[in-house]
Amino acid sequence: IVVDDASLPPLDAELQQLYADAYKIYNQINFCNFDFDAEDIYEKDGFEYFKITDSRFKTYDDFRTFLLQYFTEQFVDNNILSPDNIMFAKGEDGGLYYLGGGRGTNIFYAGHTFAMDREGEEEMGFKATAYYTNSGTAYEGEPFYEAPADPENYTTQDFLFVLWKEEAGWRFN
Repeated sequence: IVVDDASLPPLDAELQQLYADAYKIYNQINFCNFDFDAEDIYEKDGFEYFKITDSRFKTYDDFRTFLLQYFTEQFVDNNILSPDNIMFAKGEDGGLYYLGGGRGTNIFYAGHTFAMDREGEEEMGFKATAYYTNSGTAYEGEPFYEAPADPENYTTQDFLFVLWKEEAGWRFN
């Protein structure tokens, strides 16, 4: 996944890199885009999970540690690896297993803009406004990162991204 400079939020270069790296792994999670062994299956609660073979995540705990580079412990434990989120499982061997079946992209997505919401020494936030076509057909152009001249042709949805300053540095929550 390549993150274009124009698509980054209005943060300093270090935090833009944090965003880009967090985006890459979160996108990989959402689309279940992991190398896996279809023969190494772990059954839990009536579901079949496949062992992830990505060398970065030899174990479930390695995956959690990796995520903590980008996200708060609260976000990792209460969202990505929450017991209520059945996407990932820790196998009896300590390995990382996943259910598969990622969600697809929204074919009406046309672009997004960013604006700072708040800035402080311990917390900052920025808002992404995503634009989706109203035409009922898929968007066929290149994604844009400035508000369009014809906003009436789009539906928008706002997303708030919050960074917390922790002992280890800034993390998304």
